Order: sequence, then C-alpha cells, then structure tokens
Amino acid sequence: MKPPVELLDENLSSMARISLFHLFQIGLKYGVFQSLSTPTPYEDFIKSAPLPNRALLRRLIETYIRLGLVRREGDILKASTFSYQLKLTPKNAEGLTVDWIPVHEEIYRMVDYAFISSEHPKILMDFDNDSDFWDMRLSLEINRLYREVISSVAGLEDGMRVLDLGCGSVSPVELGGVAGPNGRYVGVDFSPGLLSIARTRVKELGMDWVELREMDVRRILPKKRYDVVVMSFILEYIESPEQLVAKALGMLDEGGKLVILEPFQEVSPYMPAWGFFESLTKEFVEFPSRGDLLAHLEGLGVDAKVKPLGNSVLVLQTP
Repeated sequence: MKPPVELLDENLSSMARISLFHLFQIGLKYGVFQSLSTPTPYEDFIKSAPLPNRALLRRLIETYIRLGLVRREGDILKASTFSYQLKLTPKNAEGLTVDWIPVHEEIYRMVDYAFISSEHPKILMDFDNDSDFWDMRLSLEINRLYREVISSVAGLEDGMRVLDLGCGSVSPVELGGVAGPNGRYVGVDFSPGLLSIARTRVKELGMDWVELREMDVRRILPKKRYDVVVMSFILEYIESPEQLVAKALGMLDEGGKLVILEPFQEVSPYMPAWGFFESLTKEFVEFPSRGDLLAHLEGLGVDAKVKPLGNSVLVLQTP
C-alpha cells in the first residue's frame, strides 16, 4: 500500500482531472466551443449567450482561458486546440477512494441551476443552509484519509492541546478523539449548521474535552497556546491566507506544529477546473499556491521550520 500522503495526492489530482472533464462537457453542452470556433469579441459572446447568470459565465470563460481551452487576444476570444488524455493504471487505481465521484457529479449538475440563478434552491453548496450536504462530503473516505494524515504528521496523541481552524462537523470527533480524554481540542467554524451536527455527536460520545466555537477564523485572537494547530481545506476561502497562517503560528507553544492540508495549486495543473465548481460556494476564493504562500510568509519574516509533504501537506514548526 502506498504512503497515505501519496494516496491523498493521487485522489486530489484525480478530482482535478475529473473536474476538467466536467468543465469540458459544460462547454459543449452550452455551445461555448462551437460559438468560439471563430474569433468573437468577449462582450458580444457574453451578451449573446442564452444563460441568465452572466457572472458565472464570465467565471467559466476565465477558467477556460487559464486552462488553455480558450485563447484571449485583446478583447477577442477563440477556442483553442486542446488535447487531454485520462490515464489510469492498475497501480494508480489501487488507492482511489471512489465515493467522491458521485459527489462531484452532483456538483456538476448543480451548475445547470447556477446558470439560471446563483440563489437557485437546487444548489446545495451553502455551508449553513446545506450543512447536511457538507457533512456528507466531510464524511467521505477521502476526508477520513486526510484526517488520518493530519493526525500522523502532527503526532497527535492523548493529552495534547489542539486548535482546529475550520473544523467542520466530523473532525471534532475524529481529531478530537485522538487528543482526549486528557487533552483539549478546540474547533472553530463559522457555520452554525455544521457546528450543530458536531455538537450533537460530541455530546452523544461524552467528549467533554472538546470545545466548539462559532467564529470567523480570521477574527480569532491568539490568547492561548497549543501544541498543534490544524488548518484543512480552509485557505481557499481566505483572501490573504498568509495572514491567517502567520496568526496561527502565533498560537503555538514552543516546538508546536501547524499542519496545513490543502488542494494546493501544485497538486495538478487542472486545479482551476475544480475551483470553478467549488466557486458555487459564495465564500470560495481560489485554491492557494503553496509556493506563493511560503514566499509571502518569508516576506512577513515568519520564523518556522518548513516541511512540505507531497503536494498537499505543509507542516510548519515553531522554534
């Protein structure tokens, strides 16, 4: 069996590749590539497209440009020649956790409704109103895998003080369970819906060492010190992720670890395709670049030992 970090990277990369395939389908279904088979002014194309949600259409075109499916020269758009090969070997297939595939297909179908209106009731991407859908996503095997990776690389064990920024509904039980009963786990999330699900589970299991707080993680103040701070799948919702990372490092005790797990841009050249679908969540900004993040932290004068693992994990340890 491959190392967990390698398995995680392969699954995240597969998600990006499948997203590219779905993005290509959208272009065919709505006649984008057919319309742009000849050079067309950008605004003329936007105005002529029979899709009410023009903001989403612009986002689609900008994503195509980033991926090289469409060329833009000045104000002129034209479809590019594009070739894509999906290669799957028995070795690569061995570690895929396929339960994420129907979820990605469901989000792909939501785009049809999003082109009608960003507020369409069949778009289930709101963290609070659609907390059941998000809880289902957070319970997928791929997410259990990344929590196992976090626990391993952080060296989590009973008695530790853990702060989880953007904890969601499942980590309080799975990561909090490792820190207890003699440690302390503090989970922070801005979604009351997800926290309500988490609180019910924590109460049922009698995990009195787990504390859950409803708060925007950007507003948290470093009043206490922790052995481990966790940030998983949260930086893509933050405008200036380096600021939050610097603040999180300030919450660590001496020798403490900040474990960041993200679908960084380095995971796959097709990350913008995946990002397009995640942008149905209004808080989504973009998947961050690990290289850019580290460069920004260096510019801020952050003092920490940096250890990248694979393409999706970053561990920073204080002196």
